[in-house]
Amino acid sequence: MNGKRIVLGVGIILAILAVFTANAAADNVIFFDPDPSCAEPGETIHVGLWINCTDGVAAWNDDIHYDPEVLNITNAEPGDVYTEMWSFFPYWDQGFVRIGSWSYDYMDHTGLMLLANLTIVAINPGTSTLYHDNYAIGNWEGHEWDATWINGTFTCLAPQETFSKELVEGWNLISLPLTADNMTVSSVFSSVAGKYDAIYRYDAETHNWVALGADDTLENGVGYFIHMTENGTWTYQGSAYTAMSIPLEPGLNLVGWVNTSASLPDALSSIEGDYWYVARWNATAQKFEVYVPDAPPAFNDFNTMERGEGYFIAAKTSCTLTYP
Repeated sequence: MNGKRIVLGVGIILAILAVFTANAAADNVIFFDPDPSCAEPGETIHVGLWINCTDGVAAWNDDIHYDPEVLNITNAEPGDVYTEMWSFFPYWDQGFVRIGSWSYDYMDHTGLMLLANLTIVAINPGTSTLYHDNYAIGNWEGHEWDATWINGTFTCLAPQETFSKELVEGWNLISLPLTADNMTVSSVFSSVAGKYDAIYRYDAETHNWVALGADDTLENGVGYFIHMTENGTWTYQGSAYTAMSIPLEPGLNLVGWVNTSASLPDALSSIEGDYWYVARWNATAQKFEVYVPDAPPAFNDFNTMERGEGYFIAAKTSCTLTYP
């Protein structure tokens, strides 16, 4: 059994599975469905543990491990292998649950069957593998069958929100405060389709402008000039872009900002002393405005980094802008 432990904790199941002998068949497949699965924080979903069985199963057990920072398996109910005995032992502090069952009719069951129905609660954004350990399946005579145990994937999605910004006719300097499922130009700017005719980003290494097409992928933390042929409301959905780490080249760098406002100079404390000035674009006046860290406050045009805005940062040297 390759070191696997039988750990059901139910007398008759333990007694039978303990005398399993390996069988040569390997067509039995255990898997999760839906897989991958996902939910938002606080949301509860059900995920099935299934078997496609060719040899015939009457008893089984499994430890299902997961990342407790991402999810919790709060319950498990028996499935199609009708049970005389059902085992569910949660070890939440260790990030796994122990489940298993024994068929009440003492018959071997074949085909596609639901072994267990798991109740999963999403906790924090992230992705966790659902992986098997200490597992076994066998028939009512006590023979353990070879099987393929397929791990699953669960993703706790960051809450989705909507961002809106008025874009005026002419040039607008913007950035993306949300991460969308589809970050292509055509998808992110679908709300203003037909109202713009050019989008550019700035390459700080080559000091050149790069034109973007409909299928190009946009990035958080990058500033973009979009040319509007008429006024429009730009709206898109995604999860909040909350932390950034952007390498800066000596000279001009066109960067974006996170999904929050932050006051200067604290917003750029990670590059304190490494930049000359920050410039933003006033789309209404179609001109630049400047913040200089060593200038008296009255001489600066702005003192806050805003979500959805793009900024030129004139770096003195190579450095990395991080926030927070």
